[in-house]
Amino acid sequence: MKIPIIRTAVLTACLLPFIGAPLPCAAQDANRDTIMTPTDVGTVVERVKQQTGSFKDEFDRAVSHSMIDGKRIEEDSKHRADDLHDSASKLGDIFHDKRDKNNPAVRAQVDHTLNAAAELNRVMMQFRFTDKVQQDWGQLRAELNGLAAMYQLTPLPGN
Repeated sequence: MKIPIIRTAVLTACLLPFIGAPLPCAAQDANRDTIMTPTDVGTVVERVKQQTGSFKDEFDRAVSHSMIDGKRIEEDSKHRADDLHDSASKLGDIFHDKRDKNNPAVRAQVDHTLNAAAELNRVMMQFRFTDKVQQDWGQLRAELNGLAAMYQLTPLPGN
């Protein structure tokens, strides 16, 4: 069956914008199952950066009204949330500057961010906070664990 020339021209014109356009895909190499594109990593980094900011504010309010005894423990807990937010913000800045997930500066900041998250995770597992804070932490922890998976690092344990 022959396709009329007009139909072929219309079909080609409709598909032409998609030819050569980058398609999202996962590639394989010898060391990992999948390679994430800079866009994939950048999206997760940006979500972590945003979520740590809103979580920090909610966490600070919850700690101020919690059963945590002692000014020192309360301040240390808030400091851990601040450290995570600062580290995630710096990760966002470094990643957006380098645009390469394998850049040593990016990798070092991912490690620093996940270490800060591990410290806060210990606080979250030790004390009980409002349902909202617990739920927000669960979502943030999932994003952080996604970041850890991209770098083949140990995920944060849940409670």
